[in-house]
Amino acid sequence: MPSFTALASVEPSSQQAEDFLIRPDGAAGSSAGGPAATGDPRISAEFPPPTWRWRRSAIPDYLGVAVFGAGAIYVESAHGDPEPEWKGTNGLDESVRDLLRLHSRGAREVAHRVGDALMYGMIAAPVLDSFATLGIRDGAWDTLWQTQMVNLESFAFTSFVSSLLQNMVARERPFVRNCRSGDCEGDQPNRSMPSGHVAFAFTGAGLVCNHHRYQSLYHDPASDRAACWTGLGLAAADGVARIMADHHYASDVAAGAAIGLVSGFLLPRLLHYDHLDTPETRQRSGGAVIKGFSLRPLLSAGSAGVACDMRY
Repeated sequence: MPSFTALASVEPSSQQAEDFLIRPDGAAGSSAGGPAATGDPRISAEFPPPTWRWRRSAIPDYLGVAVFGAGAIYVESAHGDPEPEWKGTNGLDESVRDLLRLHSRGAREVAHRVGDALMYGMIAAPVLDSFATLGIRDGAWDTLWQTQMVNLESFAFTSFVSSLLQNMVARERPFVRNCRSGDCEGDQPNRSMPSGHVAFAFTGAGLVCNHHRYQSLYHDPASDRAACWTGLGLAAADGVARIMADHHYASDVAAGAAIGLVSGFLLPRLLHYDHLDTPETRQRSGGAVIKGFSLRPLLSAGSAGVACDMRY
């Protein structure tokens, strides 16, 4: 008896079509695979899955972080209390100080604590932001590791440059003129230029802007832009707080902002984001012994570990 097979065609509903995604390699897949497989359900050609597509950190990057970090530690430990080399001011610094400096010591101490909180918050912002999105939400641990290496490079650079300049310039802080019998409103009285707080705050803001610009961490252009502008606003507020606390002049804040913008905005682009990781670029690096190196955490119920991936 002859047999036959019936074929039926079913038209998926619009919701089913949205739940069924096409991966960038052309294969079909369901959004039920979890965040590690698809990330945000709105991922499309405009928002690809979170894979690292730029120059990867390599041995020179790790060595650079170690050198700049060690250099900052040495400068802080060996030359952290310089003698004053610059006591002068200018009309702009004095005008801004008169406008923003708080009149009571208690209020200035509050402004000092606010400045501390803003600086530490902006240091943590790019680290926690990428961990929450790339790590916890997407499970893209390799991409997260590369992003954190970008953060570490920028902060190490900021730490070394700001510490070195503070001790070379050795500018007297504005609060020194109010010291009475050795009682001052802060420590390190001769390290006013540049403002380290502002340098770190703008480094964090620049990193937030870069990560959201290139990786679209929130998968929404408006939200990514809002994260960038919020970071810049908080960094600027840190500079205002430092002047209000009488710990820095306006020119110190401007110098710190310049260092932070170079470190947070420019450096990640020069080292990573302006260099796509393509087969051509990998072929041009054929003379290198190690082509790529990354670490990522391995988490499971009752255990934890680290996976090392090295290409050579």
